Amino acid sequence: MICKLASAADILPLRAQELRAGKPADSARFPEDYDPHTLHFAAWSKKRIIGCLTLIEQSRETTPTWQLRGMATDKILQNRGVGRTLLFFAETYLQSYCLKRFGRPEVRIWCNARTGAVPFYSRMGYGVISDEFMIEGIGPHYKMEKKMV
Repeated sequence: MICKLASAADILPLRAQELRAGKPADSARFPEDYDPHTLHFAAWSKKRIIGCLTLIEQSRETTPTWQLRGMATDKILQNRGVGRTLLFFAETYLQSYCLKRFGRPEVRIWCNARTGAVPFYSRMGYGVISDEFMIEGIGPHYKMEKKMV
């Protein structure tokens, strides 16, 4: 498996397949997908994307803040370390990116985690910062965050 930067077009099929199953493919697009500061990452195996995630810049004030969205792993490869490896790669890349761009490696990442994914994000160092809430058409979520220095 190789993790690297990707384009929105590269990862949209997997995002739609895993996160918006049964819905139109366009429902997996985010307004920020083509913003120049949005970062897309993919895990590749045998020329095929098996995992993806997107980091969307939210703020540059005090600590640069990014939203993690659209994290998905191909169903047949879930629970095999793909997501863990990809998220670690993206976090490491983002710290280096912030060091080059802002002169410091501090970064805050937050996400709206599906309730079933909370244990995964907790193991990755993210903390729950909200009560459970519903995202219409998707299901229950918690807001989680991680601060890295």
